[in-house]
Amino acid sequence: MSAPQSIKARLQQAAGRPLYGLFCSTPAPLMVELIAAAGYDFVVIDLEHTLLDGAALTAMLLAARASGMAALVRTAAPFQIVQVLDAGAQGVVIPRVRSAAAAREAVSAAHHAPLGQRGLNATCASRFGRDDLARAVGRAGADTLVVAMIEDRAGLDALDAIAAVDGVDVLLGGAADLSQDLGVPWQTGHADVRAAIARVAAAARRHGKVFCALPRHPDDIADMHRTGVRLAIAGDDRGIARRAMAAQLQALSPELELEGAAR
Repeated sequence: MSAPQSIKARLQQAAGRPLYGLFCSTPAPLMVELIAAAGYDFVVIDLEHTLLDGAALTAMLLAARASGMAALVRTAAPFQIVQVLDAGAQGVVIPRVRSAAAAREAVSAAHHAPLGQRGLNATCASRFGRDDLARAVGRAGADTLVVAMIEDRAGLDALDAIAAVDGVDVLLGGAADLSQDLGVPWQTGHADVRAAIARVAAAARRHGKVFCALPRHPDDIADMHRTGVRLAIAGDDRGIARRAMAAQLQALSPELELEGAAR
C-alpha cells in the first residue's frame, strides 16, 4: 500500500490551494474513511483528549493510507512521538508548547540524526525492511511534519524562540485553551484571543514557518482567506457529526427546539 503524498511536500510547493483537515476523536477506522470520502486532505487523530489504544490508532492510520489521505497525530506525551511515527503517521501535533526547549525536544523525538535522535527501526514506511533502510530514513526526514501548538501565555511569550527552532514546521494557535489561560474560557471570538492567534500567525511569517488556522467563526474564515493561509483544521469530527444530526432532525421536525443545535 503506497503512502499518500506528504502534507509537508504539498506545503513546500510554490502555489496551491489551502489544505484542509479535521481532528478525529472517534476511535474508529470508519470515521477516518468518512473524513477522506468528504474530501479532506488530512486527518489529525487525537490522543490528547481521547483514550485511543494502540490497536485502534494503527487501524485508523491504515484507513487513512488506504483512503489516500495524510494522517497526523496529536500526542499526549513526548514518548508517543516515535511510536505514532513508526506506526505510519506523517507528522505530529504537539500540544502546549511553552518554550524553545520543549520544541527542540519534540523535533529530536520526531527526526533521525542529525536533526534529532529518533531511534532507527524498520517500519511500514520501509515495508518493514524490504526497502532500502537508509533511503527510508532520508524520506522520513523529508516528510515528517512537526506542528507546535501555542495554547497559553507562556507559549505566547516564547513565540519567536519556538518559531526559530529548526524542525518546527507549523505553528497552530489553540484558541480554546488560550481563551482559558487569558481568563475568558470558551470565548474563542474574544478580542484578546483573536489578538493572540494573530501573534502566532505573525511569528510563523517572521520565521518562514507555516501557520495553521483553526477557524471557529465567520470572521476567522474571512481572515484565513484574506491572509492566504495554506493549512487549516476545520474542527472536530464529533462536533460536526452532532451538528449535522441535529440539523437533520430539525429539518424533519421543525417544531423541535434543540438546545445548542447550531453550536
